[in-house]
Amino acid sequence: MKRNQTKLIIAGVVILLIGAIVGLSTTKKDVSKPTNVKHVTDKPINLSVNATSAVVIDAKTGQVLGVKNADKQVSIASQTKMLTAYGVLQGIKSGKIKWTTKVPITSKSDLSDQDSHLFSHIAVKAGDKLSVKELYDVMFANSANDAAFALGEFMTPKGKTTQQALQMWAKSLHLTGSQWYNSAGQVNGDAFENQIKSAPKTAANHATAKQLAMIAKADLALDPTLRKLSEKLTVSYHLTPSYVVTDKTDYWQLMTQTMPKLSNPNKLVIEGLKTGSTPESGAAFTGIIKDQNGHEFITVVNGAGDYMDEKTRYQATLDVVNEVLAKKQGHTFTSNQTIQNIKFKALKKTEVPVKLAETKTFWTSKKTQLKLSNLSVNTKLAKLNKNQTIGYISPALDAQYLPYTSKTDKQLIVKSGVKGTQANWFVRLWRNLF
Repeated sequence: MKRNQTKLIIAGVVILLIGAIVGLSTTKKDVSKPTNVKHVTDKPINLSVNATSAVVIDAKTGQVLGVKNADKQVSIASQTKMLTAYGVLQGIKSGKIKWTTKVPITSKSDLSDQDSHLFSHIAVKAGDKLSVKELYDVMFANSANDAAFALGEFMTPKGKTTQQALQMWAKSLHLTGSQWYNSAGQVNGDAFENQIKSAPKTAANHATAKQLAMIAKADLALDPTLRKLSEKLTVSYHLTPSYVVTDKTDYWQLMTQTMPKLSNPNKLVIEGLKTGSTPESGAAFTGIIKDQNGHEFITVVNGAGDYMDEKTRYQATLDVVNEVLAKKQGHTFTSNQTIQNIKFKALKKTEVPVKLAETKTFWTSKKTQLKLSNLSVNTKLAKLNKNQTIGYISPALDAQYLPYTSKTDKQLIVKSGVKGTQANWFVRLWRNLF
């Protein structure tokens, strides 16, 4: 009996040792106990702008900072081209197309006989071929409808209509309740060969201000160069290998003629993005705006004045950001900021400084303190490289974000502040047991 008991004890010890050793290599994340930090509740302010709908969000986190009818479906006109751009950018990302891929101009995208003042277009005709990049650039820089029609048709999967392609892209972005008819944003009756015969001529693309911000945020993530749009005062494209057309852009008008006339006390910078102008939509603009502290916002204003007005939409854009800045305070957590020291049982030096791997700003009302809480770190790692991602931390904030904002957008990535080497097996075993 004693011999059997001894065997059982030995077996138990072996099992414990095996369990401890297995525990050394596990990669399960250890979530630290939530720190006793009071959570702050923040709600978007109600914007007073004279517009049908509007929204201001933090461009990096998706935190909603200001709203006016932000969930109301409205006609969006050429802001549609941001969704067409999304289809293009997804094609680039997946490798289906390249920026240099040539796109044929078909009769559906030939607007050469149309008045360019009524239907913005470039100097192309059926049979011409331009690169994806050239059409993409003029679609943003000059709101060229023919470029949008051409790209929409080119990016439409085989066996589907362009309307179905737009609906597919909208679905992938969770734009529930939005409506899509053509890739340029024209009212159906003004879409020429792209007209949907089964739909009324008055049918128009619709989305909410929040949904337009969602498209803009997705485009910006796929193409960070969109931040440079306002610097693009001219745009060029090849009609033949040797014949290059260069035009002034809409941003030339904005930066040289319109901006000097606007009230801009906080010296905000309009970096981009896309206007919308039809009698149905009024003057609209989805913008990327930066303040003097480097904070970046995505803004949307719809129905801000008459659709031909080239001043009111931009003034309204500046006004909504200024209204947010007057009522809200940004709390910026910076990259390389040390959070605390964390114990790693498998390392020679158990105490490792944990630092932020990125800079993000979260917003609250004025004179409100905001701290970090709920640190989650993988403490089971056997070795570390300096600056290695090891977990995440959240602000102690209950706020509103754009629909379907990812969890990582609302958090901060944390990294190891030092290189850590593995302790010997006995030390690791001892620490794991005790």
